[in-house]
Amino acid sequence: MLITQTPAPLEADTNSSSLPPTILAENVPLFLPSALPSHIRSLPELEEVCQLERRLREPQADDALATVQCQRRIIQGLWQFKRLNVSGTGNKPNTRMIMLHKNFENKTKRAAEEYRTAWRALRILDPNGSWSIRLKELKDEDIRGPGKDADDRMISNSRYEMSWIWLVPGTANSDDKEFNDSMRVEWAKSRARMMRWKEELLIVQEEMRRVLVYLRWRAEWWRERSSLRSHADSSIVSGISGYAHKQAAICSQMAEQCASHWLPYLKAKGITPDWESDFLCDKLENEGGSSDGADDEENEGGDSDGADNEENDNIDEDDIGSEYV
Repeated sequence: MLITQTPAPLEADTNSSSLPPTILAENVPLFLPSALPSHIRSLPELEEVCQLERRLREPQADDALATVQCQRRIIQGLWQFKRLNVSGTGNKPNTRMIMLHKNFENKTKRAAEEYRTAWRALRILDPNGSWSIRLKELKDEDIRGPGKDADDRMISNSRYEMSWIWLVPGTANSDDKEFNDSMRVEWAKSRARMMRWKEELLIVQEEMRRVLVYLRWRAEWWRERSSLRSHADSSIVSGISGYAHKQAAICSQMAEQCASHWLPYLKAKGITPDWESDFLCDKLENEGGSSDGADDEENEGGDSDGADNEENDNIDEDDIGSEYV
């Protein structure tokens, strides 16, 4: 008969529960090549290990980003369900939805931190690799979407821009039918907003042109009014004509000021309006007329100076004659 001896129980100090937490397996830090100093990481012996970690980190970042996308879609669905079915039904259902939302938010934060860890490792191991074209640094404000949040009242629908996380090709969600359908909806909304902004741009340019055309027509209309009234008193006719020409000059100056303010902004955006040449011609004519007027004034001033000189000459001659007398 084989007799086996029962082993003695382990001592209390060898129990894993009594070990300090610093030496537990889950607390032991794993020093992968990305965590090592650069002078150690660049050793030839670690080149293959660095490549292995790089090949590990890229799909890790893709999976984490796909998880962030999935959680965000779930959160969007929860808010829509809450707005349609839970709001106004009492505190208990609303509290349950809020707690559920917080749980998904925590999962999203864990996935985002996992992505950041993989992204930092890739930036250390292969900073100029092909992954850098697709994957960017994930900030807290980037974790949004796929559409505009229901509680986001700071940005209007026309100015909303989709986060880059939904534009990354090659993620795990690319083959998901539900994901593709949601992206098609967001693409259609974004295209509608783009077409609306293009239409607004054309409308603004047309409004600029119509303002200038109206002001020029109004100036010409006032000039025509100056000669329509007839009166026996020439001073009244002169006053009416002067008032009409004053109003015409005001309209012309308003058109010139509007064009001079609008042209730099349009030029900065690479837009050349059709009325630019007309405005430049009018501006040159006005400048030429003002310069001619200045020359005439200078000539008139020269004539007056000449008259003064003639008077001074006459006075000098008289004074000289009086001396001889």
